[in-house]
Amino acid sequence: MIFEQILSLMLLSVLFVAVLRKLHLPPLLGYVLTGCIIGPAGFDFLAGVNELEFIAELGVVFLLFTIGLELSIRKLIAMRSSLIQLGGLQVLICACITMGIALWVGLTFPAALTIAGALALSSTAIASKLLVEQDELHATHGRLAFSILLFQDLAAIPFLVIVPALGTASGQHDIASILGLALVKGALAVLLIIAGGRFFIRPLFHVVASARSTELFMLTALLVVIFSAWLTEHLGLSMALGSFLAGVVMAETEYCHQIESDIQPFRDILLGLFFITVGMKVNPASLVLEWQSILMIVTALILVKTLVIATLARFLGGAGARPALKTGLVLAQGGEFGFALLTLAFDTDIISVTTNEVMLSSIVLSMILAPFFIRHNRTLAAAITRDYSQTALSAEECQTLADASETLSNHVILCGYGRVGQALARFLEHEGVTYIGLDMDPARLKEAKALKEPVYYGDASEIQTLERAGIEKAELLILSYNDDILAQKTIAEVRKRGFTLPILVRTRDEKNLGKLQEVGATEVVPETLEASLMLASHMLMLLGHPAPKVQQQILEVQKNRYQLLRGYFLGDDDYGHLEQTPSETLHAVTLEESSFAVGKCTNQMKEAKHLLNITAFSRDGFKSPAPTGEACFKEGDVIVLRGSPEKVYKAENFLLHGKLLKIRDKKKAKSKEKKES
Repeated sequence: MIFEQILSLMLLSVLFVAVLRKLHLPPLLGYVLTGCIIGPAGFDFLAGVNELEFIAELGVVFLLFTIGLELSIRKLIAMRSSLIQLGGLQVLICACITMGIALWVGLTFPAALTIAGALALSSTAIASKLLVEQDELHATHGRLAFSILLFQDLAAIPFLVIVPALGTASGQHDIASILGLALVKGALAVLLIIAGGRFFIRPLFHVVASARSTELFMLTALLVVIFSAWLTEHLGLSMALGSFLAGVVMAETEYCHQIESDIQPFRDILLGLFFITVGMKVNPASLVLEWQSILMIVTALILVKTLVIATLARFLGGAGARPALKTGLVLAQGGEFGFALLTLAFDTDIISVTTNEVMLSSIVLSMILAPFFIRHNRTLAAAITRDYSQTALSAEECQTLADASETLSNHVILCGYGRVGQALARFLEHEGVTYIGLDMDPARLKEAKALKEPVYYGDASEIQTLERAGIEKAELLILSYNDDILAQKTIAEVRKRGFTLPILVRTRDEKNLGKLQEVGATEVVPETLEASLMLASHMLMLLGHPAPKVQQQILEVQKNRYQLLRGYFLGDDDYGHLEQTPSETLHAVTLEESSFAVGKCTNQMKEAKHLLNITAFSRDGFKSPAPTGEACFKEGDVIVLRGSPEKVYKAENFLLHGKLLKIRDKKKAKSKEKKES
């Protein structure tokens, strides 16, 4: 019976996580759905729920430990200003607003405090993961969001200490005394674990590492985590507090990266189990009855957090209007710590069953919506602040930019003064070429102004800004920011106004290279392809190839617009959301005995000539260039196709079945192939 229960649990988890991954939604929602189905409100076929919940709590323990590994004491001290100003005020303001509303609707003080803490915190797992995927972690809004998330992770610890203590209090006097005792115990736990880490744990790992045993090292890491959790629980505090403190202590050692690698599999599995137990507490029937309350809470949560965080980022973080709004959109959801707090509060009878279900459902729904807001934060921020960049520019700022360009001619306009823009500026200065830089990051502009660099506030996508920068007299326009859509708009507007100066554009990869050239870019430099060329040149020279020959080959690739490097074989991680789909891919097709192309030459398949872009093929284990028109294919040949995903799919279907599909027939064909197989 137990075996069947475990099998059902794993089967449902794998199914839901796989489906949600395809939909680009957080996997943890799959675990919550699994819990809903197998829980008491669902089919209720899981025995030993109490034991399962205890094991699942270890997931939060390991999560807090890995977060502690990222937050060494030195790092916390270095970031204290932004942490306290942005993160501290965000948690305080959001918690106070939520707590005021909760008390107003009649909830008790402990329940209001728990809900305030749960809704004030955002999802570190979702926000940080998507920011990294979108290469926005080092952007202005990414840095600000990370600082706030960092403080939220720290703020979760006091809540995890206070909430269980509130469950044992019966009056105002009891609450004050129990909270005071909990804080004293927390301080004692901090001292014990930090002292133990300095005088015992670090020497212990030195001895273990010298044994050169992977198993012993892993077991020791697990022992440290679980012992620290046991210590704080023994003091009447949360197990998560002990594991977090142990992580902070271990972050100071040279073993932190290896420990994190060893702990991660246990953390992911147990954390998934924790979210399953969260789902088991959700009653779908009550969701139908309380849908209005849930919708109101989610709407208020997103609006309030976005507004509060955007305001703080704008006036305390020094961000522009759009980066500030993007920061708010990134952190507008509830988080996994909210689940942990609500679970603790429910287990200690602080909140009722209905309140617990409504709050859990609200956090889950906000996390479902989070990927949409984070994926499209740039578009949403631009739509909300449309025309703001022009109205926000004071007359003095506009005049300053116009005055700076008035005496210039044959200068360079550098749009975007980030890392790439600043590198280009250094080369221009070295060669004595005058330039004007445009950027919208106030903190960056402040630093540039302090060094008397010719950089001004302005939205480079607006033609009026470029005209103030003297585009009619400029010799070159450089778009150094990493935004292809904005670059296309800027180039099109410049060409529409009749300006013929050369335009140099930076882009991440070759996906939009053709589009940028079509709208009028003179040269487009794809980062990934140029990095590949740089690595290739060093590789060939280290292999003994003469430098002139290597340089000639690199120049040939650049001259042919990177045709040699276009397209690549896709892996599972390359299939992101729709906007990240590559324009060209490589795909290998193996011909079987029944394949249509077997025995035929390429010049005999003229009806598919527009599809068959063959870059290479392999026969009997030997790779050859693209075949000539007279070359005929045999069984076992591997043909490498290049083109858009749709075009490659149609070419493969033709080679295997001799059918020319329309794009709309793609899904039908796949369904038919599955049925036949």
